[in-house]
Amino acid sequence: MILSDVSIRRPVFTAMVSLLLIVLGVMGLKRLGTDLYPDVSFPVVVVNTLYKGAGPGEIETQVIKPLEDAVAGISGVDKIHSFSRENVGTVVVSFTLGTALDTAVQDVRDKVGQAVNKLPTDADAPIVSRVDLSAAPILTYAISADMQSQALRKLLDDRIKPALAQLAGVAEVRITGGDTREIQVDIDLDKARAVGIAPSQVSQRIAMENLNLPAGRLQLGPNELTVRAMGEFVSVEDLRKLPIARSSTGAQVRLEEVATVTDGVAERRTTARLNARDAVVLELVKQPGSNTVSVSDAVKKTLAQMGPVVGQGFQATLLIDQSDLIRANTHEVWIALIFGGLMAVLIILMFLLDPRGTFISALALPTSVIGTFFVMYVLGYSLNQMTLLSLSLAIGLLIDDAVVVREAITHRLEQGEDPMSAASNGTKDVGLAVLATTLALVAVFIPVAFMPGIVGQFFKQFGITISVAVLISLFISFTLDPMLSARFAKAHKPGEQRHEPAVFRALRRFLEATESTYARILGWVLRHKWTTAGLTMLALVLSFGAASRLGVEFMSAEDRSQLIVELQLPDSVNLAQTTERAAEAEVLLKKIPEVTDIYTTVGPNGDVYKARMRVLTVGKDQRTKSIPVLKEEARALLVPNLVSTAITLSDPPSIEGLGDWFPIMVRVVGPDLKRVNEEAERVASILRTLGTSDVRVDSNPAKPELQIQIDRARAADMDLSAGSLAAQLRLAIDGDVTAKLREGTDETDIRVRLREQDRATPERVRQLMIATPKGLHQVTDVAEVSLKDGPSVIEHENRERQVAVVSQLAKGAALGDVATKLKAAIAEKPLPPGYAIVYDGQMKSLDEQNDAFGIAFGLAFVFIYMVLASQFESFKHPFTIMVSLPLALVGALLGLVVTNYHVSMGAMIGVILLMGLVTKNAILLIDGALHHLREGDSVDEALLKAGPRRLRPILMTSAAMAIGMVPTAVGTGIGSEFRAPMAISVIGGVITSTFLTLLVVPVVFAAMEKLSFRKKQPRAQGPHSAHPVDASAAHDRAA
Repeated sequence: MILSDVSIRRPVFTAMVSLLLIVLGVMGLKRLGTDLYPDVSFPVVVVNTLYKGAGPGEIETQVIKPLEDAVAGISGVDKIHSFSRENVGTVVVSFTLGTALDTAVQDVRDKVGQAVNKLPTDADAPIVSRVDLSAAPILTYAISADMQSQALRKLLDDRIKPALAQLAGVAEVRITGGDTREIQVDIDLDKARAVGIAPSQVSQRIAMENLNLPAGRLQLGPNELTVRAMGEFVSVEDLRKLPIARSSTGAQVRLEEVATVTDGVAERRTTARLNARDAVVLELVKQPGSNTVSVSDAVKKTLAQMGPVVGQGFQATLLIDQSDLIRANTHEVWIALIFGGLMAVLIILMFLLDPRGTFISALALPTSVIGTFFVMYVLGYSLNQMTLLSLSLAIGLLIDDAVVVREAITHRLEQGEDPMSAASNGTKDVGLAVLATTLALVAVFIPVAFMPGIVGQFFKQFGITISVAVLISLFISFTLDPMLSARFAKAHKPGEQRHEPAVFRALRRFLEATESTYARILGWVLRHKWTTAGLTMLALVLSFGAASRLGVEFMSAEDRSQLIVELQLPDSVNLAQTTERAAEAEVLLKKIPEVTDIYTTVGPNGDVYKARMRVLTVGKDQRTKSIPVLKEEARALLVPNLVSTAITLSDPPSIEGLGDWFPIMVRVVGPDLKRVNEEAERVASILRTLGTSDVRVDSNPAKPELQIQIDRARAADMDLSAGSLAAQLRLAIDGDVTAKLREGTDETDIRVRLREQDRATPERVRQLMIATPKGLHQVTDVAEVSLKDGPSVIEHENRERQVAVVSQLAKGAALGDVATKLKAAIAEKPLPPGYAIVYDGQMKSLDEQNDAFGIAFGLAFVFIYMVLASQFESFKHPFTIMVSLPLALVGALLGLVVTNYHVSMGAMIGVILLMGLVTKNAILLIDGALHHLREGDSVDEALLKAGPRRLRPILMTSAAMAIGMVPTAVGTGIGSEFRAPMAISVIGGVITSTFLTLLVVPVVFAAMEKLSFRKKQPRAQGPHSAHPVDASAAHDRAA
């Protein structure tokens, strides 16, 4: 081959090229980011529209519907989900994976801009924003200090947040909890009525008085003097003294005489708690693609330095550190990678029995792995579980090409050739076979890299990384290995007596005995082909029958020493009651000895009737109970003791920031909300019988509301519009920020509203004074005030009303089994016309995974066939080789059955690897048999010669792979739940495919040869009659 000949003639050039790969790889490694998973890009765009004073019903018809109609026609939209809440409407537009997020944002912004004129005139302009799911917190701190909550929050906003935000890699600093200063003007309704002023007039007066305006300039000779009218409030006391009206006697009435002006704190809609105490929580979000570990270290260092500077007992308690999880996960994978490499080298030494040849072959490992780091850097990849797994899995494959070439060269040396000639001729002998086996591997992994859906987002980096690694190993085997063999290999004389250690002699006798035993077994198999075929079919049927009880899931739940508890109370409950219920739950959860900390958010997303608790436990290695057991204990404590509370326990999301991603998530959509609720309850009743837990119907039932219906005739008599009435009601009850108090660089909101007792009951609302052009009047003079039921939240799925049914899986249940039974049960009684079921969450991802792997496996079969047909110049022998693929599935599935694992994404990775591995083994066996057929042997003679000669390389590759996977299979560290099924499927598949390939593939090959009508070629004469494409020279010379 030209490449290997150039490498042999120019050793310095070859060495420099190899060194260049290592240098570039080290440079790339130092610049690679570190994450748990690849950056998963979900193109999601959110449109938020604020319409103060509007209820969910008005938001639905006046805001949500026009926006949904506008964005529905955008190309690439996957689904549209919307929420109609009090004062705000939210439209979530999800695009198909692969859509450019920037393009999606611009398309949505354009369509929303066209729909603005259809929205209410007093609604705020819609805000279009992108959703970056990688923008999940990597660090969560609870902050404490010897100061008031308000002062602490201000300290964080003014000093800590800016210092952290400027660090490299930090995208956002979020602060939750604590008090924010607010100047509150609480109007006494009775006093305001007595002086004849309405709350809206008080608000207008404050706004008009709090102004600084430029009045112009004065020309004073050569100088210029600026004139400004100064009217802004300079203090809270200045605001209190503001004259706002005149009494009946003509005396001035100051603001403090009709209202209480308080320098207080803003009303909270969300609170944070740590271990049953009010807390201020600091969350750090990193920039996409940045190194999580480096960013975390920089933040920790900065906070440690600022503590003594700030003083006052400032302390930042670390609650959640994603970098620790990443470090532990990465550490486990690095161990597997290094152990696999060492085991591969040891196995090769045991089979080659040549330390010098083993060293030359082993150089392919570090060169290929380190060189791959540079390509990963160029492609923008990171060091994550998928890329590191691909390298650890490829260890056994990376060294194989080098071993093939090295053994071919050794064979030439033993025939008496000098090292230079042996290196050149040996590489030529196996060049095409090595190229074909490598391309067969790439043919397996490239389709995997381009799978659609969320699975494709995970597997793209996996497939590309492992393909690059094996291609680099192919390059090394054609350049560095021949060059080193030409320079450092020893020439042998035919018949020369070997001098080797006793251990090597013992190993050689063992290997020779193994080959003899295999030759006898193979002879029996070839004499009893039908019996062998029958036994194989029986083994396949029994194995697949046993594997039929395997469950199927998307991703195995990982033990991250955390669990999530969600509480949902009736919609009418306020924040204080929810906080009390969360406190009760915290006390109960603290009874579990393994629980260390409880971080609670009350009122997430402004839903004051909900609480979300992240329960932290001692490390995985410090407890005997698993997370599923702890969840059952927590459920047993919470459910009986928390009345009127829906409780859901779950694991932390596999991808932080993904939002609601329940295992079971069913959306019922249709025009009539009552019927939709009935169907949702039917789905929930089915789920409760299928091995699920925490089944919940998110129906958002109606809650009581005070409706003020304007009497247009009476209002018209007073020249009062509905908009003016609504605005005054909103100001009086909810309040309005009408001005800001500026003190130096600080700005504080001034909120005007009625005092609490004047807006606490419907009776007091009825007495509210409304300003009209014809004087002050009570609300009841122009409107009817009544208590009625109204929706709390209205959700749409693809522009139709929907109700979601969600649930967790019971301990030991498999998602695939539950989903199949659920769909079958629903199909028995279909929904009426106009109503539909939409499956979402992990159920949807599982379906996408199955479809994606089906397509990938199909393409892999096609590509492998094309590569093999090209190599063997035959349409039938590729089928012979591909018979080994189902033989690998036998062991993979049985391994999962024995170890009680489900078929998951991790197990699928193992199956993909097996496809490439067993194909290589079968190629070695069939290629050797074809070589002997060309020499004139019969089919059985060819197989009896090729089988024993191919036994060692097949056992060597398989043993290196299986033994290298043992630490991963038995490991219990962080992330082992994902990796263990993968390793077990590989080990089981390697064991069965190795032995079945050695016995079954010869039978199939013999059967296929009988289909040939080609005349047998005469026995070749002379030593150079062999076909040049001879992979036998690659492995069988160890004997």
